[in-house]
Amino acid sequence: MKKLLLVFFFLSTFIYTQNDVEIRVMDARPTSGQIEWAFDKTILNNEPVGNFSGVQKSDGSIFVAVNDTLSTANLGLVVFTSTDGGDTWNIFPQGINYRGNYSKIKMFRSGLDSIYCSFQIGTSIYVWNPLSGNLGQLFTGNYRTYDMVASSTGNLYVFADSLPNNSIVRYGSITGGKTWMSRGLITNSGAMPRVSMSGTGDTLFLNYYGPVNIDTATSVVRQARYRETAPGILSSAGFIDVITDAGYKKEVKTVSGNGESWVFYTLGPDSSRNIWARKSINNGAAYDPPMLVAGNPNTDEYSFDAVFYPGSGAVDFGIVYYSDSLQVGQGSNATDIIYFKSVSHGSSTFSAPVHVSDNPPEYSQFYSTSIISLQFSGADVAALWVGNDGSKKLFFDKLSAIIPVELTSFTANVVDNSVILNWSTATETNNSGFAVERMQSESNWQEIGFVPGSGTITEIRTYSYTDEGLTSGKYLYRIKQIDYDGSIEYSNVIEAEVKIPDKYSLDQNYPNPFNPSTTINYSISSSGNVELIIFNSIGERIGVLVNEIQQPGRYSVNFDAGNLSSGVYFYKIVSGDFVSVKKMLLLR
Repeated sequence: MKKLLLVFFFLSTFIYTQNDVEIRVMDARPTSGQIEWAFDKTILNNEPVGNFSGVQKSDGSIFVAVNDTLSTANLGLVVFTSTDGGDTWNIFPQGINYRGNYSKIKMFRSGLDSIYCSFQIGTSIYVWNPLSGNLGQLFTGNYRTYDMVASSTGNLYVFADSLPNNSIVRYGSITGGKTWMSRGLITNSGAMPRVSMSGTGDTLFLNYYGPVNIDTATSVVRQARYRETAPGILSSAGFIDVITDAGYKKEVKTVSGNGESWVFYTLGPDSSRNIWARKSINNGAAYDPPMLVAGNPNTDEYSFDAVFYPGSGAVDFGIVYYSDSLQVGQGSNATDIIYFKSVSHGSSTFSAPVHVSDNPPEYSQFYSTSIISLQFSGADVAALWVGNDGSKKLFFDKLSAIIPVELTSFTANVVDNSVILNWSTATETNNSGFAVERMQSESNWQEIGFVPGSGTITEIRTYSYTDEGLTSGKYLYRIKQIDYDGSIEYSNVIEAEVKIPDKYSLDQNYPNPFNPSTTINYSISSSGNVELIIFNSIGERIGVLVNEIQQPGRYSVNFDAGNLSSGVYFYKIVSGDFVSVKKMLLLR
């Protein structure tokens, strides 16, 4: 095997693999019309060839590495950068020239603020620093898969699944991946190592299958913790069997911060997977029993990524995942969804799912959903996924950009025995509509109506609902806003009072003339028997609409004259000493 590491005058670094494929850092030569520079958070205007991954530097700039051959004429691994929080994207000046499939791409940041892009081509593993141009290879290419992280002190650690056996080995680097040292054997019966660093960057978590079953994904998942004892040197802090369920567990990831750890995993065969998690409050020494994180009926939840980030707690833990309804044909924004859920440090209760994707995600064996902790942009995280808005593209969105339903006003106006509710919104996202709820005295809340929402919109919208036919008394109202995914938010509670009338009255019917029905309203100021009687034009009694004891209040009665002929009719109210008669006209 030839091993060459050369730096050209334009900082072009290249390496030859075992098959004499030249892996080179090259200047990007963008093709025309491939990248959409707009505020719609489209990173790549076509489907990637393979994986993608992102990271943020302390200055707030975001880097996303993508296995793509269409956005440039000469690269296969392209880096896109954004300096405005993901609103606009540009191609980074350098990339990797190999234009085939990269089986894995992972970007990460060290505690010294260096960023790295590790990737695998065939059985060879590489690590590249896009800012310095350094490109290194992990010894000979003889690995099934790998995972790599950086510590708070700037050292790199890689764990690799060796071929042809099931041994897992680890190496450390104090040179940014240019050279590797301190080889260690983890196990001779393990597969698929996955590693992550704690929030402080001083504890490394390793998950792997082992001992390995014939069907690897059904194996027990073991977890190890390591502490850095010297530059490039790790010391084990213990191994445990963290997931022992015999089912399929194709995805596993641990995230940790402030002494609390979560291990997330999918469980179940394809088409019926759910996402589970276990929590540790002692930095991974022991875990609570498994809990379901995402498991809706008739959906497949998978393709997840998890991260810790500065949130409402000292650290929040967030997860993005693909919820697939398994529909036949092209998915829609109602059937295929990227969701985000979070849990605060010290809590075991996850938030309701937040609908992230405006464009339905696409599944591929070559890529999966990814998440970025935007720790230098406040309490924020970002998601990367391939979605479809008519064609497949790589999309970016962040939690802070998800527009809530912002209720700007909610008022009640009493008109006779009706309460008119009015409310307005400044912005809405995925808003299915508003359920109107009412409560009187000590009774329970009742849903009395539903008003459709406006989906996703950034313009002011006004809504109204009239609660009619109320008796006197005080009423409480609230609005229950419902998203398309079923998550809900409640408004504040407001009060309306329908007062007792201070006198008797009989209103003119409306409409008048009418055909075939009309409404008659009246008020009574004292409890007692009430009669509402209908007469024809010659004074014959033809119907009784009301004959009962009623409490003080406003009342509304519908009169249906469907079996009567056109002409003049009279209606009369009698309650105690109060008597009133009015005329109405039926026109056919």
